[in-house]
Amino acid sequence: MSEPAPDHPYRLSDSERDEALDRLRTALQDGRLDLDEHERRTNETLHAVTNTDLVPLFDDLPGALRPSAIDGPKETAPAPAPRPEGDVAEVAETEEKKGEKDGPNVNGLVIWGGVIFVIWGIPAIAYGGTSSLIGWLIFLLLFMVPAVTVATVQGIRKRSDGPPGIEE
Repeated sequence: MSEPAPDHPYRLSDSERDEALDRLRTALQDGRLDLDEHERRTNETLHAVTNTDLVPLFDDLPGALRPSAIDGPKETAPAPAPRPEGDVAEVAETEEKKGEKDGPNVNGLVIWGGVIFVIWGIPAIAYGGTSSLIGWLIFLLLFMVPAVTVATVQGIRKRSDGPPGIEE
């Protein structure tokens, strides 16, 4: 029932020793080890230096109780499938869309400006009220022009940078 030893011996970490102690404790709780045998194996685990020192301590126990220092980590989920070579354009497209969300939200400001124009600007122009017209122009200059300017400059900068490339 002896399974092959690990491919290459290496020094154990504290967490690997703790894992081995937990597996021995489980074997004791399952009734696979008596108290004296558990104590002896626990003591040897605490003094183990390399992963190969653990092999004889778990040789007669089921594989599920063997610590990862002996068998290697147990996979809990399948690894993700490798990406096809054509995904580079997809990644660049995703990065480009992601970058679009980073800029200021001008859409809300444009909508708000349109609503204010309908409520305030059209009546001011239609009735020729100079104070209303001046108020509307101030609103336009203070809020709308800077926002549209910032959005335009950022759009030009993004286009001049070009699509993100792959560094080699």
